Amino acid sequence: MNKDIKKTGINDLQTKIKLLPQRPGIYKFLDEDGKILYIGKATNLRSRVSSYFSSTLYDRPRIKQMIPYVKDVIITETNNEIESLVLESALIKKHKPFYNSDKKDDKSYVWIYISTKDKFPTVKIVRKISTKEMKRGRLFGPYPSSSATKRIFTYLRKLYPFCTCKKENSKECLYFHLGLCPGPYQGHISEEDYRKNINEIIKFLSGRKRGQIREMEKEMYEYSKEKNFEKAAALRDRISDLKYLGEKIDFLPDDTEQSYRERRKEVLKSEFENLKRELGLKELNRIECYDISNIQGELAYGSMVVAEDGEIRRDQYRIFKIEDIDKPNDPAMLKRVLERRFDTKNKMKYPSNPDIILIDGGKSQLSVLHKGLRGLLPSESTLTGISKGKRLKRSGSRQLDEFWLITDPSDKESKITRVDIVNKSILIDLRDEAHRFAILHHRKSRIRKAKNTELEKISGVGKKRMKRLLKDFGDIKALKKATTDEINKSIRNKTVSEEIYKYFHQKK
Repeated sequence: MNKDIKKTGINDLQTKIKLLPQRPGIYKFLDEDGKILYIGKATNLRSRVSSYFSSTLYDRPRIKQMIPYVKDVIITETNNEIESLVLESALIKKHKPFYNSDKKDDKSYVWIYISTKDKFPTVKIVRKISTKEMKRGRLFGPYPSSSATKRIFTYLRKLYPFCTCKKENSKECLYFHLGLCPGPYQGHISEEDYRKNINEIIKFLSGRKRGQIREMEKEMYEYSKEKNFEKAAALRDRISDLKYLGEKIDFLPDDTEQSYRERRKEVLKSEFENLKRELGLKELNRIECYDISNIQGELAYGSMVVAEDGEIRRDQYRIFKIEDIDKPNDPAMLKRVLERRFDTKNKMKYPSNPDIILIDGGKSQLSVLHKGLRGLLPSESTLTGISKGKRLKRSGSRQLDEFWLITDPSDKESKITRVDIVNKSILIDLRDEAHRFAILHHRKSRIRKAKNTELEKISGVGKKRMKRLLKDFGDIKALKKATTDEINKSIRNKTVSEEIYKYFHQKK
């Protein structure tokens, strides 16, 4: 039974890359000694990192030169692209990786500072800020694009004029006559009305800008209909700037990668805490999610993905090969996987029991597991199902996820209830991870089977020789290019080696 429970092969680089999240973040390529070769950013980590190993990279010869030395990849997820850009720059400046050709200078990003504790607060673009100023105001950013920041700074000042005078002036400044300063020190605006302007700017920089952008998008659409493409393009660029500068950024001036990670971890922990309170659980430290992938019962795999204290733990993923069920029956396969996971013989393989056992399935799957696994599942675990419901988010949209609970799976009297969960993002992320992980191993198995099927057609090639050939050549493509002598070095049988060579070179 133990042989059926396998680790993910997380140390295998290609497998690790396929398990990367489709989220923004930074990635570090390491050599065999753990030295950082290259640091990059991505809006989609899995897609970006995969591209290094699937493209020819002819346009980036320096990076192409690096690839053979890459033995590992480490990532840090971020909330958005801007945070990943800022973190990438900070790490490149700190580590100065050999294959990063740029961004090794000391140029800093820009911030927008508002002196909120002043009688008439001012707004300014800064690259550095003193501790004294930090205590007397609010900082927004950092923004990698200084040009976009300056454009929006000017735009905001037109919408909500503010004063930039360094001291009280008896005369109106030039900006007053341009309509960019409301003249607070000359009595042209009350302190209350001036504050309203500043508060609107703060709202915008805090990310509350949807209504404004929506109106501008409608206006842009009307210009396009009228074929006034110049004005439409100008609005398009302004909308892009607004979205860029209005992005909520959780990055501080003195942040390091470690401090950023720790603060992000605290946010994820709070998500666990909120879910625990919502479900009325005593504890919520660990969630395990399970899914099945197969084709008509063949090449079936069950996956287990894990989250602890709000973090997805890819190092604790497991895959279960299911060989004793040959018909499409997901509930039965899930039952088999959970039997293996919670068998007493495997107890030492896992650090602790999960507080939530999450399956990709609804009420019927949960019912089968409840009846078939009674007495095996821990009483402290809540058995939970997630399924696509009949309700839609809105007309024409995708289906809403529905959640089903059994609070004590060891009790035969426990009922299955459907619940509405507000703090559900971690559960949905785990369901998606489990689905992707199961499919990954199912596809690998299909590819392996296809290879084996082709080799089995050749006279004299049995399981042992097939295994040896695939081990020595890696894949069928490489074997097709091999000479008879090269094949013979692997299997040490000249007659069979000639048969293999003929099979690949005489096929129509």
